Amino acid sequence: MAEWVAGFDYPEGGFIELDMSAEDVAERAAQQIADRGGELDQAYAEEAYVELKAIRDRALERNASPVIVFAPAYPSELRPMLPITAFVAPWDAPPEQRTPEAIAELARQPQPYRFQEPDVKVVELPAGPACRVHELVLNDVPGDERQLVMEYVSYYVIPKSYPGGVVELTVSWSSPTFGNTMLETADEMAESLTLRPAESAEFAAHETV
Repeated sequence: MAEWVAGFDYPEGGFIELDMSAEDVAERAAQQIADRGGELDQAYAEEAYVELKAIRDRALERNASPVIVFAPAYPSELRPMLPITAFVAPWDAPPEQRTPEAIAELARQPQPYRFQEPDVKVVELPAGPACRVHELVLNDVPGDERQLVMEYVSYYVIPKSYPGGVVELTVSWSSPTFGNTMLETADEMAESLTLRPAESAEFAAHETV
């Protein structure tokens, strides 16, 4: 997506956008946490750094941008230290699978990592037609030997003007910590998704009130 820039709105307070163009992505984000000045923020930044590096690595593999994480003012002692992440990335699919209906059929296929059957819908977004997949997934947690149930909402969008075919917007969070509130937030992020050529883009993700 180097020639295209994606953007979406996210709530203010606690969210940090990772600078995916920087070589020290994780270090910068950890420093932002430490610089908040709270009594626990320095220790929290050091603990979160492990997860920031893992998020950075996965984002680079997917050519994802923007990528945001949620660093709460009063972090839990349990991992994940960054309980919410969201990203946009290109989603490779052959031409015959570049429809919401075809993607929905793929999404309904059984997967060993799922905690239960996904909720799959075909929807229409301002950015274009999409397949929405809501699922509970067993995830490995960086820095922890346990597996954790995470909740995901992924939108596979087919923007009319995007030559790459399909764009994925995924929001994930530790479940059941945030529940229905995050479902609504994920849907609002998807409603605000934009995609435009890099030379005409003015923003990526940005905070909203």
